[in-house]
Amino acid sequence: MHIPKVTSDRDHEVNMRKFFAGGLTAAVLATLVGCASAPPPTVQTGPNAEVTADGLHRVDNSVMSLAWVKPDMDLSGYIKFMLDPVVVAYQRDPQGRRSATAGGNQNFALSPEQMENFRNMFREAVVTALTENDGYELVDAPAPDVLRVTAELVDLVVRVPTERSGRDRSYTRSYGEVTLLLELRDSESGEIFARAADRRDPTTNPSGNSMREVSPTFVRADTQRLFEYWANLLRTRLDEVRALEPQ
Repeated sequence: MHIPKVTSDRDHEVNMRKFFAGGLTAAVLATLVGCASAPPPTVQTGPNAEVTADGLHRVDNSVMSLAWVKPDMDLSGYIKFMLDPVVVAYQRDPQGRRSATAGGNQNFALSPEQMENFRNMFREAVVTALTENDGYELVDAPAPDVLRVTAELVDLVVRVPTERSGRDRSYTRSYGEVTLLLELRDSESGEIFARAADRRDPTTNPSGNSMREVSPTFVRADTQRLFEYWANLLRTRLDEVRALEPQ
């Protein structure tokens, strides 16, 4: 992906990109990146429009944090998909798995097994969402009706130790954060259709408390919930845009 390295939370607002949207018509845009309770999405045009080097136009008011689209995109012919290997990258070098430095700027390391589980959990969420209920067929080779989906989980920040000693309970306001970057392309030509980015903290507080207990069960459940949200959003938007009349 052609994404600049993000080095701070503020930089995310400038540099994050990737998800998908539709053509220039309001109907297609509302279906792909819109939200019923939000202002309608619009594609930037004119001499001051933000346009990427590969010709994608910035979409304002997207349901994702940032979205960029090809104005004449048409996904109606795609009924299968290829999913690239999921890439995971830390925002900054992790400090280890137990101890933290002073100042609250923690970023703990996942073990190799935890990293593999993290990666597989996201992949399984996407595959399940796109294939269930007579959905899209997952394939491993390009074809005219195959959409290539590239997903990256980047700028990962882990705020809680990933290796614990003893049985003492601990609590936190945040497990961490991660940015999802998505890119959609034609599987044969490599033509880019769209990019988008969304950054979230998976931590939930079902009881309404400001603190969440740190336990493998809760961390996994919250992470799974976030991944399923992103995956189901992708499936819903793809279904809706393919149902539209060609624009």
